Amino acid sequence: MLKGKLKFIIAIIIIAGTISYLVFSGVKDTMVYYLTIDELQAKVPEVYGERVRVSGIVVPGTIIKDKNGNIEFRITDGENNIDVKYSGIIPDIFADDVEAVVEGNYSQQNVFNADVLLAKCPTKYESDEKLYESHKESS
Repeated sequence: MLKGKLKFIIAIIIIAGTISYLVFSGVKDTMVYYLTIDELQAKVPEVYGERVRVSGIVVPGTIIKDKNGNIEFRITDGENNIDVKYSGIIPDIFADDVEAVVEGNYSQQNVFNADVLLAKCPTKYESDEKLYESHKESS
């Protein structure tokens, strides 16, 4: 009877350990940090060619779209700017003055070649009452 309980306890410990390892390694792989523009520029030249994420505000008037769907724009942290080239699906909320997170490689020409573009939703929303009043006035 004691041997059966011991085998059961050992099996539970092994299973719990395996699950803990898988959860920890999965979370570790999916945790992605991003750099500010200042942090990125401070890491030059070591950062050239490395895959990184950078966050910044899209500078108004810098978004240029070509006929193939590629875009070029500039992001800023308020003091520093970097130029970004991106090819792919453009988020609906991507526009001037939106916080964007780009993932890709920073080139020696000081251009960020992004293959992932995320636009953060604005945190300032009008209250339901204001929306109701503006809708009521327009009716």
